Amino acid sequence: MIKLKEIVKEAYIDPDDAGKSINYALDDLKQSLKRVRNPEKWAEKYHRGLPDVIEMIERITGVLSRMK
Repeated sequence: MIKLKEIVKEAYIDPDDAGKSINYALDDLKQSLKRVRNPEKWAEKYHRGLPDVIEMIERITGVLSRMK
């Protein structure tokens, strides 16, 4: 059983490291997007999970649009 302390510890990011952390995450996202091939085929195969994937993408897009 996961303890609340462990969950909070994993979710906490030191403010001094926040900038580095977001840049690393954005770099990972950029690399992942470059490797995307034929999303239509993936959507046909995994159509049940597609609404959740689209929702996650929309949420990420919304957050990124506020980073100006």
